[in-house]
Amino acid sequence: MKKIYIAFLVLILLALIIFQFSPSLFKKDKDNAVITIGINTWAGYDPFILADELDMFNQHKVQVEIKRFTSAIDQIQALKDGKIQLAGITMDEAFSLIDSGFKTKIILIVDYSNGGDMLISQANIKNIQQLIGKKVGYEGSVVGEFLLDRALKENNIKRNRIKLVNVAVSDWALHFKEKTVDALVCFNPIASTLLNQYNANILFSSSEIPYEIIDVLIVSESFYAKHKPSITAILKAWFDSIEFQSKNIADAATIITKAKNISVKNYELGLQGLFTQDLKQNKSIFDPKSKNNIYKYSQVIVDFMLSNRLLSRRINTTEAFQSELLYTINTLPSEQLIKP
Repeated sequence: MKKIYIAFLVLILLALIIFQFSPSLFKKDKDNAVITIGINTWAGYDPFILADELDMFNQHKVQVEIKRFTSAIDQIQALKDGKIQLAGITMDEAFSLIDSGFKTKIILIVDYSNGGDMLISQANIKNIQQLIGKKVGYEGSVVGEFLLDRALKENNIKRNRIKLVNVAVSDWALHFKEKTVDALVCFNPIASTLLNQYNANILFSSSEIPYEIIDVLIVSESFYAKHKPSITAILKAWFDSIEFQSKNIADAATIITKAKNISVKNYELGLQGLFTQDLKQNKSIFDPKSKNNIYKYSQVIVDFMLSNRLLSRRINTTEAFQSELLYTINTLPSEQLIKP
């Protein structure tokens, strides 16, 4: 009996030792701190606003703050400084971040642009050839560079034959209205608004290069390693939100337009040419065997950035993309979604 008692004590002692030195084996992510997600004005990130307004994050037991940025540069710096933990940015921006030495994981394909990004011109310019010697405004981002480069190459025009003018997103409408630029690289809803108001022309759009302009959700590698349960909860709320948006478009429009202080028309314009990727599509995109897998399409962006010296090395996309959390999520029945 004494031997059994001693053996029992030894087992208890071993259990305590293991618990002490391996807490990660027993604990879920119990960090109750607020997780901040940085997004910009692109309509593709609106489901984050919708999830926040409908309390979907709390439904999945995670505290989230949505912080909106007008500048991608400020957004990325905030991520580096630890002021935000996740960020919705374009894939090229994610690759630039990785190239700079900041360790990050791409955990979600938010959407891809299929007409939402455009090169538009004043009414008197009908084709790209007429841009030779003219002023073309663009933000100076890699996406702007990429779209413009693809448009010029498709029409055998060298970049030095046009005059580039750096125009901030907030000044797009003003510069186009005052005709300080002859053409503008821009995206919805501003692009469609300018087309309608000034009888502008679409010279080139992302519909001619599908799967090449992609928005993603990223998280720092260190935060990812420590907060997988919370990040999974955020992804669940995201997928709940895009399903709600697809099934309740009028309600979603009311909520988002109020939060962003925009008109319903602008909201609807922002959705044009934007293809949000649901859970099933994300799982397919992250599957290396899939026809439209992200590893293949991302190489187009990597090649462009390398050729334009925007990257110092080829990004290892196998390491950059992380899909393990996606495969732990199952689609929730629609009736479980929160109603406004």
